[in-house]
Amino acid sequence: MRKFVVLTFLFILFPTLSYSFDLYVHSVKAPLYQAPSIGSEKIIELKKGSKVVGVEEKTNWYKVRYKGKDCWVYKLMVKKTPPLETKGLFSRLKSLYWRVRMLKERSRRRPSSFTITAAARGLRDKRQRFADKYRLDYEAVEKMESIEISDNQALEFLMKGVSNE
Repeated sequence: MRKFVVLTFLFILFPTLSYSFDLYVHSVKAPLYQAPSIGSEKIIELKKGSKVVGVEEKTNWYKVRYKGKDCWVYKLMVKKTPPLETKGLFSRLKSLYWRVRMLKERSRRRPSSFTITAAARGLRDKRQRFADKYRLDYEAVEKMESIEISDNQALEFLMKGVSNE
């Protein structure tokens, strides 16, 4: 009983002695070292998803307990949450990609004749309203554009026009 009281008093007085937390490997491989240095001896290399018990935190390192041994792991290799299952995620993204691609390939690329006709009517009506508002004569412009002039006729016109000045 006396040991229990002493241990309880120590845990209350020094809560860091009893503090531990779970850590999960998030990188493909996470080496555990003898000391908090990359140059120290490598004890074991854990795979992604492996769980270790964190004991202490020191700048960029966690002191962990793995199979009864105290080791050090670099902070960037582990997190306090388990990694996501990437196999299922990858297959879902791949499936979504192919569904979107097939949809694009099967979709219509040209508008229907009904849409083209309706658009032409709308433009014609807008053109007429615009012409009425600004007193423009689109029929005369279309008639002028329909006249074809050969290169010889254009040269002859230019020669006569220059000589008359």
